[in-house]
Amino acid sequence: MAITVTVANQKWFNEYKNGVGFASNPTDFALNLSGSIMEKVKVVTQIDVRWNGSVTASELWSADVLLGTISKNTGSWVVDGFSVGDYCAWSQNGIVTAYITITAISQSELEIYYTLSSGSITDSANAALIGLTSLEALVYEFGLNTTGESYNNLSKISQNTQGYYSGGIGLDTGGGVRSTAFVPLQKLGVFDDWITGSAKARFLSNPSYDVQRFEIEHEFMVNPYYLDGELPNLQTGIPPQILSGSNTLNYVYNPEFRSSLSNPNTAKSILVDNMLGAVAWYDENFNGFNVDYKINSISYKEQATGNTASGLLIGTKTTVTVQVEALNRSFVVGDKLGAFISYLPEQNEYTNTTLSNVQDNFFYDNAFQVSGGSGGVGVEGLISNIIVFTPIGSTLTMMFDVEYTSTQKAFLSSKFNTSPIYFAIGVQVGDVSLTNTGSDRVMLLADVELYDQSPDISDLMHVTKNQIYPHNQQIGLGAGFSNMVSWNEDGLVVDFEFDLNLNLSAVMNSLEFKIVAYNTITNQFWELDSYSFSPATSVVSGGVQQITANTTRNYILESGDQFNDVIINIGTQTAGLQKYSGRFAQKISWQDWVVNNATDTIFFDPSEPNNNFNDKASNYSLLNNYEIRLAIFSNISGTSPLGVSGATDYLFLSPNITVYDYEKDGLVTPVWSCEIETFDAINMTPLNGSVLSGIDTLFRCTWTSINAPITSLADIWGINRIEITNQPSYEITEMSSLNLPLSTGQQLLKPSVGTLLDVTLVGGNVVMECLIDGSLVTSGTNYNLSSRIQHDVAPSEGKATSPSGISKDTSGTVTTKTVAP
Repeated sequence: MAITVTVANQKWFNEYKNGVGFASNPTDFALNLSGSIMEKVKVVTQIDVRWNGSVTASELWSADVLLGTISKNTGSWVVDGFSVGDYCAWSQNGIVTAYITITAISQSELEIYYTLSSGSITDSANAALIGLTSLEALVYEFGLNTTGESYNNLSKISQNTQGYYSGGIGLDTGGGVRSTAFVPLQKLGVFDDWITGSAKARFLSNPSYDVQRFEIEHEFMVNPYYLDGELPNLQTGIPPQILSGSNTLNYVYNPEFRSSLSNPNTAKSILVDNMLGAVAWYDENFNGFNVDYKINSISYKEQATGNTASGLLIGTKTTVTVQVEALNRSFVVGDKLGAFISYLPEQNEYTNTTLSNVQDNFFYDNAFQVSGGSGGVGVEGLISNIIVFTPIGSTLTMMFDVEYTSTQKAFLSSKFNTSPIYFAIGVQVGDVSLTNTGSDRVMLLADVELYDQSPDISDLMHVTKNQIYPHNQQIGLGAGFSNMVSWNEDGLVVDFEFDLNLNLSAVMNSLEFKIVAYNTITNQFWELDSYSFSPATSVVSGGVQQITANTTRNYILESGDQFNDVIINIGTQTAGLQKYSGRFAQKISWQDWVVNNATDTIFFDPSEPNNNFNDKASNYSLLNNYEIRLAIFSNISGTSPLGVSGATDYLFLSPNITVYDYEKDGLVTPVWSCEIETFDAINMTPLNGSVLSGIDTLFRCTWTSINAPITSLADIWGINRIEITNQPSYEITEMSSLNLPLSTGQQLLKPSVGTLLDVTLVGGNVVMECLIDGSLVTSGTNYNLSSRIQHDVAPSEGKATSPSGISKDTSGTVTTKTVAP
């Protein structure tokens, strides 16, 4: 019977169906190599090994128990699998009668010398000799051979041999019990240039006393997906010869089991090269089948700034966005996308390397995410923050970040400066409800593109403090906020600190303070207002830009009011980081009569002023993934650690500022309602909202709470405001119950009592009164009147978010804003 090595079982797993680590869906597997280049797979193989010989009509044995020999007239004990040191069973008529240990084999290989361990050998008729030596070592060679290719274990990438080995498999743990723990296998040879995964093996069991069963797990990447010289074909979608037409890759292997690693005379092996594979190139399902998916679009942005890039950025983190379309179905929540990236190297960069494997040489990484999921990184750490959004019909969008290591950045930057260098991105997609054997998964080639050696340089500027103060807080006295709730027309001031990295020769060219509508998914934004000045003209003294400012926003506010300030001061320098500090004031934009054509068209509403493309902040707050943010924007020149010089745009954003519309808050029914009235200040004749010219007008706002009558004015403050209808800027006048106004005669509003807005309790309502200075009113001019109230001890009033299922209303029906003739 000789040596018998049999594949008892084989299962194939892949990361798309079985997860990274291949631990998911363990009962879902294929029976052959099937899938796509660039993906990682695991094959689990169970192999039975036995060796024996028996007397036949043509092969006669004779046993000499005195000499301790067993001889036969033909054949070979070595060919039958026996070697010196083997422990064997002697069987007669199917019954084991003795156990022996082979001490020598003759030169002719016809005679065995043995010592008797137990039992007796009495006859050689109907006899059999059965090998029982524990096989405890493995040499495992493998290859990916193409159609019609003779067996070999040469890497298609490097042409170096591929294989693993190890001893210590299934060692005796005591009492003849063998260990079933996995033993990691080591690479054969000196080269790492073929390695794409790992292998391990273990003794599994004895299905019968003369059979040893082993299990081998081998993880690897299906390759090659690119070789030097294939760029033109890759760009045009032409597969290489090894995968063109009906050609495919077949997994071939030669496991050789030994009793000891150092003794090849004990080898028992099998060459398996008859299992056909079904390996696909890009954009095909398995081997040559049509695909049900396509790439709709791919785009690149610098993650830090949101600036558009032409490809993967070398020196900084890139955000990649890919949209995939299903041609014959709709995507569902739980469908999965995989992102695969690779540098396309020259041949000398990926062959004969002894310290770097395929992933290292190709800068390869991959990561997966299900729709509706976010986070996670690639195994190699180059891909991060992978997000797959909720499906929209037949489209599914994935976004992920790519950033190279400092060593890789330096290498790519150096290459970029001497010759064009390219990368490839693959996207794996399929119906996750299908089994491995019936999968429609495909590796789509999303892009083959040049790297972008962007002049954008990271780490030139850092905002280290960005505290927001509302109307009732003073910098230096109260505590600032990172995010907050506000209403249209509110005034805020930001207490900030930033530093410039002089180690990278940072020079500030521009500086702007903005209020923006910002999309938290796409990172797109547009301005509602901005204030800028040019620090490029600042004097440089001692290597430090003397960036200073002490001016105002020209809001109609009292001199020295922090809500009008734009201040920048020079701070200390530590370890090359030059600090600056200051404050900037910003009113929440409310002017729906001012056209803003930069507005995202998703907000189009023909029933709103200017089709809803305007500067009214509440229209865009917490709607369609947009938030209102305060921003610091700066263009800065510098030189990266890679020696790249250029100017980079920096955008630093505050957290969300929730902005509510007039007479709205976070509740379905707002806490407060307001009636605005005007009166002749002399005889108290009602004016029905009109404003008098030449005579003072009493401006009264009566606030009613729906909760209960107000019994105390503690912690209640308010502001009355007036502006000329459709004024083009921020020329709105306010009278506050907290902060002093401009002196009488310098602004439209003035106190009716004392020096501040008069706030009183009348019948459980809060009444706020001031005067409109008739001497400053222009006859025939229309005015807008508005009012603002805040009860600081009642956080539910205007500060809670809408209950579940209640849509935010930004209809703009302004009942607390009166247009007065």
